Amino acid sequence: MQDIDSGLRDISQIRSMMEAATKFLSLSGLSGISAGLVALAGAWIGAEILASGGGSTVRSLLLLAVVVLLLAVGLSLLFSRRMAKKRGLPFWNATARRLLLALGIPLAAGGAFCIILLAHEVYLLIPGTMLLFYGLALVNGSTFTLGEVRYLGLLEMLLGIVAGFWTDYGLVFWAIGFGLLHMLYGIAMYLKYERETAARTAE
Repeated sequence: MQDIDSGLRDISQIRSMMEAATKFLSLSGLSGISAGLVALAGAWIGAEILASGGGSTVRSLLLLAVVVLLLAVGLSLLFSRRMAKKRGLPFWNATARRLLLALGIPLAAGGAFCIILLAHEVYLLIPGTMLLFYGLALVNGSTFTLGEVRYLGLLEMLLGIVAGFWTDYGLVFWAIGFGLLHMLYGIAMYLKYERETAARTAE
């Protein structure tokens, strides 16, 4: 019986080592929470810009989108790097590069399509397009990281499709997708993967 238990532990350890070698496991739940908060703040500011109107509305919204993106990515990298350090895992390796490539291709395609929509002044389709391609990027990248990312991506894609039909509520869907869903995902991941680690560190 002890030999069987020992063999099962060995198999579990080997499986964990193989997973660590092929998947990026340092995504922090706090990254999702912080990105969600930044997105919600950006949506609120965006609503204020739309309400005020003016000739520079589109330019102001574009600048806001860039700031929100940089803040969200910066905070995500900060928390994920800290998590990798706590777990003794490499933050930048071949798996991280594969993940970045898997995410980057759909995001680049979505960004290019958003620029096309801007050029043709089809502004109402941009929020849904961003959600759809972002969700596609998450589904594509989930192969190289936590499996839960796939479900977040599918929800983002579904929300993007709905936003494409309900274009008058694009900013609302954008806030739900990039804000609320990110926060819910981040909280779930923190409770599942990080709470025990944080408790042990505190002790």
